[in-house]
Amino acid sequence: MTHETVQNAFNSITDHIKELETKIEARDKELDDIKNAAQSLEKEKQSASEKLQQMEREMSELSSVYEELKGRADVQIDIQEVMKLYVILTEQVLNGNAHIKILTLLHGKKEEMRKDELAKASGIQPAAILRSIFDLRNNGLVTYDDNNEKVKLVRRLFE
Repeated sequence: MTHETVQNAFNSITDHIKELETKIEARDKELDDIKNAAQSLEKEKQSASEKLQQMEREMSELSSVYEELKGRADVQIDIQEVMKLYVILTEQVLNGNAHIKILTLLHGKKEEMRKDELAKASGIQPAAILRSIFDLRNNGLVTYDDNNEKVKLVRRLFE
């Protein structure tokens, strides 16, 4: 009987060790996944930083061209062409699609929406939506209530 009790205790300990080893392997896999995600985000950050620097150079050039053209009376500046240029820079260089979609949605019938509603309506991931909401909030275009996750348009930019 004692041998059987010892054997049962040994089997129980062995099973517990195997269970712990399985949990350790799962945690190691999760850690690897998190490290890979962090590396991916770091690459995205670097890419965005490079794009921002490129855009700043292009905007500087555009500004100098504008100043040069502003002094000339014979040149007409088409505001629609300038706006197209800003849209292209915003969407492609700054990857501002989420910002534009949020503002567009809030300029619809609802001036106030929940964060998850914006994510569903725009088709953009919630993390990107939240980052864009903070960007817009920091620039005074929207307000964000952390408690109920509601985003509200501060003022209409166009009617």
